[in-house]
Amino acid sequence: MPNWQPNWNNVRWDWGAADEARSALCHAADLLDGTANERSSVARDAQAEWRGRYREQFDGELAQLLRRAHDLANECREAANRIAQASQRAWDEQKHRERERERWRREKEEEDRRREEEQRRRR
Repeated sequence: MPNWQPNWNNVRWDWGAADEARSALCHAADLLDGTANERSSVARDAQAEWRGRYREQFDGELAQLLRRAHDLANECREAANRIAQASQRAWDEQKHRERERERWRREKEEEDRRREEEQRRRR
């Protein structure tokens, strides 16, 4: 038997849930950007002839709202990317474990074969 052991446990990762979360985050980001762009477009119509203190207040609040919406969309995309990277790492680790298990089996088969040959020679 080889003097080492592979990790016989499979990686525990909920691929479906991870993909759903990633997809939902991307969808939310797109929705946030789309809504912000739509608000900006609608606001331009209102701003065309608007003057004065309330217009300036509106412009400042709108800019802040749009910035926050785009920032939140970026945060959603970053979270989606982190989930995708975690899924990739889980997949890579699972494949590594499977290769190590196969290597262990080959080494064991080779040791068993050598042992059998040695026993035949002794007889």
